[in-house]
Amino acid sequence: MISIKNVNIILITIVFLSCMPISSAGIDENVVAEIAGDYYDVYGAPHLVANLACDNVFNRGEEAILYVNILNDGKITGFTANEDNIENDIEEYGETLTRTYMSSELLSDRAITTADSMTATLSLSDPSAPIKIKQGTLLLGSLNAGKSLSSPAKFPIEIYDNAKAGTYDLQLNISYRYQRDSAVTPPYGDTYYWYEDMNQTMILQIVVEDEPYFRISNVESDLRAGNEKNINVTYTNTGEQVARECIARISVVDPFTTTDDQAFLGDIKPGESKTATFKLNVAKDATSKDYSINSEIKYKDLHDKTQYSDNLKIPVYVGPAESLNASFAIGFVVLIGIIGAPVYLISKKKRENNYKKNLENKLKKENDK
Repeated sequence: MISIKNVNIILITIVFLSCMPISSAGIDENVVAEIAGDYYDVYGAPHLVANLACDNVFNRGEEAILYVNILNDGKITGFTANEDNIENDIEEYGETLTRTYMSSELLSDRAITTADSMTATLSLSDPSAPIKIKQGTLLLGSLNAGKSLSSPAKFPIEIYDNAKAGTYDLQLNISYRYQRDSAVTPPYGDTYYWYEDMNQTMILQIVVEDEPYFRISNVESDLRAGNEKNINVTYTNTGEQVARECIARISVVDPFTTTDDQAFLGDIKPGESKTATFKLNVAKDATSKDYSINSEIKYKDLHDKTQYSDNLKIPVYVGPAESLNASFAIGFVVLIGIIGAPVYLISKKKRENNYKKNLENKLKKENDK
């Protein structure tokens, strides 16, 4: 027989439970009533801790995997026995049956520290950070208290080429479900569960390392089909560290050939620019159009270790072959000198300005990639 006192306690508890946040699935009134009249109240919850299981220092342009270890260090902090409920059930169903269900419920309640159905989502704390998270959501299953993932969670990332050196925060959110309470009831041992959805957010930090970083800031060329001419390429160190003993190198394919594919530049400090000169031969049948020539900087870092820059594209334009014979060319020059010198000079200046403008646009597009 349940006393008036116990009825009041149950009613108060039902009202209290109905005002608390519960899982999105909710629990029906019958479950609320059974949970309110259970044998034990167990206190505790899962608690997740995340840390990187890999080096957190990366270079610009690097593609990598972030290995994230997750530990559940949740603890049961205590429990109380609902003596009135126990005494009432012993009186109605007998001590043996009641004690059996009490043990079963207490064992079930220990699951309060288990994180079930975990979903981990990695995102940027600052959306403008120069980092791309290629896969941001992972399903991780369940994790018992005192345990960590059997293998770290893997998040593939990419550091953008234009990333500034420094420390960047990544936000790891883990949503999960846990069993907040349970009840095992006589006379048939029916078991009821109350689940609740939870979220935890942790910050992981990665570092983009100080290092030299190169851009092509200017190109001077006047290439024509069938000619051999020099091109001047200016390299600028836009990074944070000095690059020592720099050597600029190019790699050419048709319609270009060269026997002069390296230029020693020496040390290049942050913000400093130096110009390399390369001699190129252009095939006679080369199509008149824009081309890109691959180049790189070989250098030594602060630890005297040899490094190589990213591939740097040199934009050049190949003009048509000079088809005028010598006598015609001489006559043309004389004619221009007599009647058209001002017009020719203006036209040449205009072409040079257009060439420089087009080159600046190409370099800007190349550097923005």
